[in-house]
Amino acid sequence: MTDKLDVLRELAIPLPIPISFRQQAETYASQYFTQDAQARVYFNTLAVLVGNAYFRMLGFETNLGNVERWNAAHRLWSEANEIELPGLGYLECCVIQPEQLSIVLPQETLSGNLGYLFVEIENENTATLFGFLPASHIESTDLEVLLTDLLSMDDIIDYLVPQEESSLTEIVETNDLTQEFTDKKITYLRNWLNRIYEADWQPSMRDLKTATGKKKLELAGQTFEIQLSVSENDELILVRVIVRGANGSLPEGMQVSVPDESEIFTETVNEEADLISIPLELSKGEELWVELRIGQSFIREYFVA
Repeated sequence: MTDKLDVLRELAIPLPIPISFRQQAETYASQYFTQDAQARVYFNTLAVLVGNAYFRMLGFETNLGNVERWNAAHRLWSEANEIELPGLGYLECCVIQPEQLSIVLPQETLSGNLGYLFVEIENENTATLFGFLPASHIESTDLEVLLTDLLSMDDIIDYLVPQEESSLTEIVETNDLTQEFTDKKITYLRNWLNRIYEADWQPSMRDLKTATGKKKLELAGQTFEIQLSVSENDELILVRVIVRGANGSLPEGMQVSVPDESEIFTETVNEEADLISIPLELSKGEELWVELRIGQSFIREYFVA
């Protein structure tokens, strides 16, 4: 049991609880009459707010904006423990303590429930997203589950992404591509933020806000690695293009080009260099290509932000 809990804890995700979350939780909990209910609702609400912020950072759409949701009089059947992921369903948040080994699941079953998100809260400053249990893994007679039965936080993304793919595909199909892009193999960069990578791209470094993919390219008898890091900032997609030599420095005279509005921006290797790095700011849905050129030989990769 200890080994499984150690694995879950290693993959758990600690997140700070900002003061705005604590204030919102206090306001909502104060609508309940007993001290026990207020304490329970307070920590449950912190779990919901932290979990909601996490999924939004990963690019999932969530819905906490309904005014009635935060009015206890309208929610006699529930204490607002669920996160709604529109188009996917609901995640019920369950608060656990650091030394806890099992938990009794809430008896209320939400329509469209995806499963249960377990959030460890030891104090008011930090919450740890500990694990996940899909609704399909729970027998109708189960009331108490062992924490060793949980899936890790890595597993929850793998579970949700296939259900998100259909909506992502719909976005891609309605995208108005220029003639140059219609007959090319295109990589959709925003998919990386939801951990969806095309087969020839390998996921690389990742944090809560940035996804990175890399790929080997052959050009003029040499092997190069192209790497793109992708993040979102308001309405912009921030991309950094990095090109490295797979076996050492880049050859002199090599060029890396990207479109820059109506112009083409080109970086040229004029002296020994290990890499070329180009930062870009793109609008959502904007087309991008990256060209590697040595003399008359070149190769292009096509992307949509």
